[in-house]
Amino acid sequence: MLNEKYQILLDQYDICANRLRRGRGGILCFAGHDVYALAQTSLSEERLLAVSEWTKTLRAAGFPYTDQYVVNKSGCFLTYDKYYESFALRKTFSGPECDIHSLKDLKNASRTLGSLHKISSDLTFSSDNLRKYTSVYKHYQQKYSEMKSIHRFIRGKKNKGTFEYRFLEYFSEFQKQMETALEILYESPPSRTGWCHGTYNQHNVIMGEPEPAVLHFEHFFYGYPILDFYYFLRKVLEKNDYRFAFCETMIKSYTREFTLTRKDFRCLYGLLLFPEKFWKISNQYMSHKKHWISPRYINKLEEFTISKELRTIFLEKYIQIYNVF
Repeated sequence: MLNEKYQILLDQYDICANRLRRGRGGILCFAGHDVYALAQTSLSEERLLAVSEWTKTLRAAGFPYTDQYVVNKSGCFLTYDKYYESFALRKTFSGPECDIHSLKDLKNASRTLGSLHKISSDLTFSSDNLRKYTSVYKHYQQKYSEMKSIHRFIRGKKNKGTFEYRFLEYFSEFQKQMETALEILYESPPSRTGWCHGTYNQHNVIMGEPEPAVLHFEHFFYGYPILDFYYFLRKVLEKNDYRFAFCETMIKSYTREFTLTRKDFRCLYGLLLFPEKFWKISNQYMSHKKHWISPRYINKLEEFTISKELRTIFLEKYIQIYNVF
């Protein structure tokens, strides 16, 4: 059944897959020594072209371990099934994902990210289908405004439940963190601009040999590389109870390839201080129907508030170790 469903799509490409298996978000296709990933996509033909050209540019510049979108027999990146749903095929890598609990894996993944930023900092790339990140401060100011709107909505709601009461209980504390973070981000913007992966996390790093492979450049943009590192670091810390050894290992490995200034360390502190998980959960709450709150949102909120003491200890140690003030 699995083969029948995707065979019509694969027949539109110049590959001969002899084995298929399910992968993250799609199907992995094995053709000799090559591995391909076929998955549904919402991206446009123009955006896929930009991503393809960017990964080719990276490969030519000395960063060869990236996936690559493949055109079909018609010379297009988008392929359609009988329901006119769009799919795209990537030549990719097989192997274990970066283990978010392994210091060894995180050390290699952080070094690879630093190498990616170092190599891409010297690259020029032009496309009509690119977005630019103009200001870290403005981006988080927008998130703060959204949080104040959510607070007004929940405070004025008549029939409050567990989620709403929990939100109101901790909002004042997190509001102070957001305001302090905004002051820091305003005073200490990142020192360097450059090309960013956009979604660098453990799922997009394959721990292969001789080097890790980096996948999914669909959200690449020109902005501030430190955002890539922050995004990855925050995910790791949340999954490892804010243990400082993970932060120290990742920063040391990353900065061996791509240096950070004292201003960058201060900016990174501002990013880490902003309670982004609180914003994310609250935003998800607002995006769904309010007559029934999923226990998943309540559990996520409680997990984050329970970990706030560990987070506070981590942030205090970060200030001491990296002398940000």
